[in-house]
Order: sequence, then C-alpha cells, then structure tokens
Amino acid sequence: MRSLALSILFGLVGHSLAQSPTSVDQNVVLQVSVANGQHEFHVGETIPLKLAYSSAAKDRYEINRAQINRAQYDRSGRMEYEHFNLSPADGAVDPLEGRLGGIGGGLTGFSFLTPEPWSIVLNLNEWVRFTRSGIYRLNVVSNRVGVKDPSTQLGASPIAVQSNEVTLRIVPATKAWQKMTLSTAVAILDKQPASKPQDQEADATERRKALETLRFLGTADAGKELAKRLRGEAPGLDYVCMLGLISSPEREAVKGALEHELADPDHPISDVFISTLRKVNEDPTNENWRKVQREAAEDLIAVLPAKRGKALTVSLGTALNEVWDSGEVPKQTTDRLIEQMVLMFDQLPPDTQSYLLTYRWDKIAGPKLLPILRRVAEAYRDYPEMRETNAYQSLQLSGSALQHWYELDPAGATPAIIREIARPRPRFNARVLGILPDRTLPEVDFPLAEHLTASTDFEGLANIASLIARYASEAILPQVTAKLDPLLGKWACAIQDPLLAYVLRVDPLGARVRIEEAVAARGKDFTACNHGLFQGISDIHYDLVLEEIGIRGLDDPDPQVAETAATMLGKYGSSSAEPALLRRFKEWGGMWAGQESELNLTFAEQTGDRIYQLGLGQNLAQALATGKSWLSDERTLSQLSQVTRVKPVCDQLDGYLRIWRSRPLAISVGDSPPTGLDLRVAQYEFHSVDDLEEKLSQFQSGTEFILEKPPVESSAGGRLLTEVRKFLSSHGLIIAGEKIAD
Repeated sequence: MRSLALSILFGLVGHSLAQSPTSVDQNVVLQVSVANGQHEFHVGETIPLKLAYSSAAKDRYEINRAQINRAQYDRSGRMEYEHFNLSPADGAVDPLEGRLGGIGGGLTGFSFLTPEPWSIVLNLNEWVRFTRSGIYRLNVVSNRVGVKDPSTQLGASPIAVQSNEVTLRIVPATKAWQKMTLSTAVAILDKQPASKPQDQEADATERRKALETLRFLGTADAGKELAKRLRGEAPGLDYVCMLGLISSPEREAVKGALEHELADPDHPISDVFISTLRKVNEDPTNENWRKVQREAAEDLIAVLPAKRGKALTVSLGTALNEVWDSGEVPKQTTDRLIEQMVLMFDQLPPDTQSYLLTYRWDKIAGPKLLPILRRVAEAYRDYPEMRETNAYQSLQLSGSALQHWYELDPAGATPAIIREIARPRPRFNARVLGILPDRTLPEVDFPLAEHLTASTDFEGLANIASLIARYASEAILPQVTAKLDPLLGKWACAIQDPLLAYVLRVDPLGARVRIEEAVAARGKDFTACNHGLFQGISDIHYDLVLEEIGIRGLDDPDPQVAETAATMLGKYGSSSAEPALLRRFKEWGGMWAGQESELNLTFAEQTGDRIYQLGLGQNLAQALATGKSWLSDERTLSQLSQVTRVKPVCDQLDGYLRIWRSRPLAISVGDSPPTGLDLRVAQYEFHSVDDLEEKLSQFQSGTEFILEKPPVESSAGGRLLTEVRKFLSSHGLIIAGEKIAD
C-alpha cells in the first residue's frame, strides 16, 4: 500500500516538476533521432522520435521514466515533459491546444541517469501537426530530469535539457497517399481480434498504431472511421479515437460523423463518445460548456427510442449518467429512464450493472429492485481465479447486489448470506458478508473450520480466514491454531492476519505468543508479513495485548515493522500509547540530528533502508499528530516540530500547524457512495460519526468551528449535519459559521 501511494505521489510531483522554471544543464546529454531512420514525411504521417538521455555524472541526475505508450497516457495534459521547437515555427500547430486541460500526473518511476542512455520513443504528432510542406529544423527541450539537491523539499531541483537538432522534410499529402494510408489502417482494424492469449497483446498494439495513424492523418474520412470505432468496447483504444476526433482539422466533418453514429440504431453511445461529442461542440473559450453538456444529454435521450440490442443498453447507461451529472433534465425524464433501466437490467453490460449498484445506488435504490438484487446475488459461479478481470467484475456485481438486498430486506437476505459464508469456497470475505449484526454465528463455526482445514486455494483460504475472524466463536479455536501454528510467518498475509485477529479476539493471552512469533519471523524462508502485521490485525480486531506488542515493536530493528507499529498505535492506541510514540520519535530525531540531509531523498533514491527510516519518522509524526485517543493542538504540534529538522517530516507537521493557525477550525461533512462518510476536523479524518464525535469531545469547551457542507446536500447528509450541530451545542462547542465546501 505504501509503495503504491508513493508511486502515485511521485507521478503527481514529477508532473509539477516538469512544469517548473528551469535552466539548461549541459551535463545531461539528450540525443534526438528519427526512430525509423526516415527523414521525409507527408503532412499527416506519423513521425516517431527516439529520445536518449545519458549523463557521465554518477547518481546526480534523476529521470522521470513515464512513457506514453507503455502507460497508455497521451496528450491529456499529463505528459508535458518535452517541448518541441521547430524552425520555421509558422508551419505547424499544436493539434490539442485548448482541447484538454492538465489533470495531474500518473504512475511513473525514477532512476539516476548513467552513461548508458535511457530511451523513449514519442510520436512528434502528439504535439505538432504540420500545416504546410517544407524543411524544418527540430530540437527538443526536456523537463524530465532533475538534479540532486538536498536543500529542496523533494531532494532534487528540476533542470532543462536541450537536444541536438534534426532536420525533417515535410512533403504534401497526396490524395493517393492518404487513400493508401487510410485503407492500410482500416484493414488492420477490420481484422478479427486475436483469439489466442499469447497473441492478444501484439494484436492490441497493432490496432492502437492503426488508430494513431488515422488520428494523425486528420482527413475527413479518417474522422469518420474514428467515430465509427468509438464504441466503448476498449477504453485504451477509445481514448485514441477521442483524441483524433477532438484534434481533427476537419471539424465539421467530425461533427457530422459523430452525429451520424449517434443516430445509428446499432452504435452504442459510451461515456467517452458523449464526452467527445461535447468537446467538438465546445467553442474555443469553453464558455458554453454547460449548454453543450445539456444539449448532448438531450440529443442522446432523443435517439434512445431508435436504439436496439447492445447499442440500447450501453446508451441507456450513458444517458442516465449524463442526466445525473448535469442535474438539468426534468425529473419525469430521469424517472422514465430509471424505469426503463430496471426493466432492462439483465440486458445491461456487466460493467454497467456493477457501476449502477456500486456507485449509483443512491439514485436508483428502492423495493422495485429487490427481484433483481436477489437474482444477481444468488447467481453463483465458481471462478478458479477470483482476481481475474471477468471474475472480479462479476463478484463485485454479486457482492453489491447481496449487500443492497440485505439493506432492503434483511430477513430475506440473511439466509443467503449464511449459505455463502458456509460454502467450501466462499466468493466473498467479511467486507461483503460481515454485514450481519451478530457478533458470532455458531452455525457456521464448524463448516468454516472444516473448510479451513481442507482448502489449499489462496482466494478461498483468504475469504475463509476473513470470515472466521468476523464470525467464528472460540469453539473452533483448536482447529484454527492447528492450521495456523505450523505456518506462522510463512503464510500469505491475507490468510495469516485475519486468523491471528480471530485468536486475539477469542483468546488474547494465547494470541500474544503467536503474534510475537509472527513479528519475529524474518529471512528468506518467511513471507515478510511482519512488515504489515500490526495494521493487518488491528484493522480487524484491536486489543491491549496487541498494543503492548506494538509499543515494543516501535524499537524493532526493522524500520518497516516499527513504522507500521506506529501507524497502528496512532489509529487505535489508547492514551498510554502517546508517551511511547513520543519517546521513540525523539530517539529517531536524535539519531538523525546533523544528518538530516541524508533523508531528503530524491525520487530515484526511494529504495533501501533510508526510505524506511524516513517512513518511520513520518509515521511516528503522523501517529502523534492524528492519534485517536489524544488531541494534538497547536501547542503540541509546535513541540513536535522542534524534535527534528528532517525536512519532509517538518513540512508534514508544519502543514498541520497551518490548519490550527487559521481559526476557526473547520469541520467538513461529506457523504459520497460507495466510500461512505468523509468527515474531517482540523488535521483529523474519520469515516464514522461516532469517531468524529469522540474526537470533538477532546476539544476544549468554547472552541469555535466553521461547518463546511457539501455543495449538494442529500437527505442523509442533512440528517448528519443536524446530528453534528446538536453534538457541538450539547458539548459547549461553538459553530462560528457555515459554508459550502470548495
């Protein structure tokens, strides 16, 4: 989890670095060449460039390795690392200028440059469309590189790197060449998709290149082909179609092609299609976006009666999303679409069904859906690999249906939930099946124990272990420990953690020695589950026995164990955990005194022991600043900020201090399905009203707050706000004002 969060953060920060003002650094070499060795191109022909980065300076220059084709990113505002300079400059335009705004980075990675070049191939056409023939000189200025700089927050300063110059000869696009290029690309797209798994990746790459050929070709006929193939059937390829359509110089032809496909009874209208239609109808200033959005929804609703088969089911789902998002369609129209959706639910694509039940339930909930929920929830299929894409999608749909069935009809759904728990290979874990109010279910004890003993399947065992942790009584403790004990430290975390949580719940003293053994298990013969064990167990069940082990774990020589112990103690620990955390934080600060710059790491250095040492300091600071059982106010945060001068930790604490110095403090109340409640006060975040109220009770009487409300207030949200207001009033806390959240 930590590594994924860091990867996303690096991508986002890398993007901002790329856009920072920089100076050209001569110590990095950027060699640009035409990837296929060709130097003469027709207007509209794909121009692949190879960019090769290198440096003789060891561990000094880091490069953002984000690659457009590999990551399936494109000119969406995400990938502005390179800037292409042409001379003369007046024979080309940016095809997407003003069409797509920047939306942040993505998953990426960093490494130090070496004398051995790191290369990337980009299509110049992403950024440049030639409008006339001629000879052009091209060089590239790249902001993809940073130089190590311990004085900065991110450990590196962005620099600019300038390439050599290449010459391109651009010749007119003849009708014959355009026709041949179009027909070659269409022939590839018209082929039957590869059926053998080993051929599918190469087939998808070939199809993507064919669509890119049409996109860059930019003719009216190319636009028609792109519109025809924008069907919501392959998200990555649909995206290429969208980019080609919104950047086409043949704007009127593209509008006509999209309108033709919109009216075609057999063309499914996906979310990407309707988004593309809106973009080509927007004016350059985008000032008419609201009008364009409303008209696109109205146009789609108007053609629904003519749609048939799959085109109807896909288009209906898109229409519902449009009317819900715009909020400008009459209620009777929305109600009619929902009624039609209910009647056709079984014919909707599985991903649409899942989306509606998971993310739009608040829009469609009602008794009329009970027969559908019951049928979908009980439609059993045993997938050999539950994590495979189709299986995951099907299970998400069935799980959502089961939960909503229980929500509407608890008595009717309960037997189905119990039958699911008792399966030899349950489809779901306790996140789905743990909704019953019972603390334990003795009737499933021995089926769960029997299936735990007999199963050798990872997905099945993980679900069984989760359900044992949630529902099993102490009656099956001997069977559980007989299976658990020989595999302590060697089992997969998703199986070991819930079984240890179960033992902790029914036999805390017996759990102590087992948890201690699992924490101590390390080395090549073990699974390294001790790194996340404290969080894995405590998220299921917390006990003072676990707190005692966690406090000792703060001093574990493995910083990954210590940092997760700190997180657990902040999230669940009693007030007794605060002194232990503070003592360890001061020791950590003292250990790095005078060596703070060693932990001001560049992205390329985010490996090895130092990143875990930094993580330990950050987790200790986070636990102390946001602990459940104590209040860290401005005075406490100021004291914590004096413990260390490690910049990332100081910045973390300074961010919390700024919140307290901007009075009154804010209480933010949000409720967004399917994630649920999003409640905040000062630097604290919660997902239940009880937790929010527990924290508010720690504030001094007379503290003033600003209550931030969501822009759109649901009936449930209104009741929640009323409850929060009542709690504040009854505890002597003051609402100094209310406002709509940004």
